[in-house]
Amino acid sequence: MFGLQSALRPIAAASLLLVLFCSADAIAQTAPISRQMISVEGRAMRVWSAGLGQRKPGQPVVILEFGAADPGTFPLDAWQPVPPEIARIAPVFAYERRGNGMSEADTERPTMRRVARVLHALLQEARIAPPYVLVGQSWGGVYIRAFLDQYPTEVAGMVFLDATTGMGPTRAEKAAVLPAALRAAALAPPVLPPMPPNISDGLRAEFEEIGKELVNDGQETRTLRPIAGIPVAVVVATPPGRLRGNGGAVVRLEIERELEWILAVPNSIYVTANHVGHWVHRDDPTLVARLVKHVLDHVGVAPRDLR
Repeated sequence: MFGLQSALRPIAAASLLLVLFCSADAIAQTAPISRQMISVEGRAMRVWSAGLGQRKPGQPVVILEFGAADPGTFPLDAWQPVPPEIARIAPVFAYERRGNGMSEADTERPTMRRVARVLHALLQEARIAPPYVLVGQSWGGVYIRAFLDQYPTEVAGMVFLDATTGMGPTRAEKAAVLPAALRAAALAPPVLPPMPPNISDGLRAEFEEIGKELVNDGQETRTLRPIAGIPVAVVVATPPGRLRGNGGAVVRLEIERELEWILAVPNSIYVTANHVGHWVHRDDPTLVARLVKHVLDHVGVAPRDLR
């Protein structure tokens, strides 16, 4: 495994790229992006894909799962220019969850496990068989964990882009690293911002489910299946100032706790990147593609015995 030995020493982006890519020979020409609407359980969902027609037997398909979307936006557009980057190395599939963008709203509450079941049904409807490498950005990390929880044999690897993994510290543990004067406030459930007045019913339901999980300190997320037996790549954005002050103390604790579990996952990588913000895929799409390639290169690879 390649990973940080200390949560306090971020890896420079240049050295990361040198480790992950020694040659560009494996990168093919970019496959064209296919855009379509697919009906799942009688409701239309918007999808993008590339490279599926050239997929080799047993080759993983990279599935992109975005985070909480801004009302009025199209999440698939926000992924640009990542799909073309990934399409150079593997088939890629992205979609808009129900109630987001052009996808119709669900008839059920969009809990994390429901979102995963809908994605699974969508992949079946699109005739995209496993294995899958799941990529989650922000709250998308929770959704890909929920997919792994229900379909563990179909997931070949995972990539978290400054994402909520559900494997970090509790609210009480975060409060413990703050000055005494701030601990009481840190222990209280977060006060969520008001929703825009013209938000759609589908997106409102999704935000309500996310808000419930935030208020409950990730209670449901912590019940999800642990990540084990597959390669994982995690990148945490550490732009200037994020590791300073009281907020920086919490971020450092989160990094330390996540390192505890990822160091036990063979062929995995944990990276801090100080040249990107929360929207890692917008700031450095090539970095995202290279993290995906690291996971793809280690799918099915047995851990090395370093004794």
